[in-house]
Amino acid sequence: IHEPVLKFIDYNEYVKPDVQLTHADFVVDTAQLLDHIHAKCVQDGIPTHKNRNFLPVAVTIAVPQYNLLYVSNPKTGSTSFKKFILRLNGDETPYDQMSHVHANKKGRYLDIEYMNQNFYQNLTVQEIISKKMYVVGFVRNPITRLISGFRNKVLRVPDSGYNKKIYAELPRDASDVDRFKVFIRLVTSGVITDHHFTPQYNKMRVCSFPYNMLGQTETTSENIRKMMRETGIEGVDFPGSRSETGADTRSSLDEVGEFIDPLTPAEIASIYEFYKMDFELLGYAKLDNPKFPYIDLDS
Repeated sequence: IHEPVLKFIDYNEYVKPDVQLTHADFVVDTAQLLDHIHAKCVQDGIPTHKNRNFLPVAVTIAVPQYNLLYVSNPKTGSTSFKKFILRLNGDETPYDQMSHVHANKKGRYLDIEYMNQNFYQNLTVQEIISKKMYVVGFVRNPITRLISGFRNKVLRVPDSGYNKKIYAELPRDASDVDRFKVFIRLVTSGVITDHHFTPQYNKMRVCSFPYNMLGQTETTSENIRKMMRETGIEGVDFPGSRSETGADTRSSLDEVGEFIDPLTPAEIASIYEFYKMDFELLGYAKLDNPKFPYIDLDS
């Protein structure tokens, strides 16, 4: 249980001492990833054609001037992307002061229905997405995404409803790790069903939705640069993550050892089972893979 975390933390020395690796070395091209996803979907009997479940359950946001359609997957950098969209729409508020990013009081986000009504009235929604829009979404390793959700919705919000459920079983002075253990059980047993913690593959419709880019949170910078080149976006910086901007001193990846090491094999197995389809379809490495937390389509 402990060794895989050490393998990642000391990746450059532990695995390939003669090669200095960067995030760019782990970028998985969208076409390659979608080939893998579609093959797995067919194998598992999940429809890959544009049926009645064509549109994602996740929120979609359109940026008409760039024919960009963003599929918002919580805990994959979606807040940063929404700030980026506000900037593209002319909002000059400094990124670290965009407190309205979710309420968005300065103007509602546009969705694909808006594009249908105002730009492509002669096309169906499916045709607009397939023929006119650059579709981008992001996915993330389920382990670090779960930890991120726990930090965001439990540790940073002491009086949240999630904490009330946790403190029904634990004393108020319980450690973060003990709270995390209860949190895992509540999520994997379906007591907590918040979309920040539910599996990604279905809400993103990865089997059937026509992504031009299905980026990975682990390689956000590389993915964003490519997206901007391919959509003609220039002169706009993309906001950094909480750890990059100093809002957090440690990233969720930094916290893997603290929260995962104390878990029992049964608790880790419950996480793997709950996110089974995310691991299988998206190809994310598990803790015993030295490529954790990146995608490893060869594993």
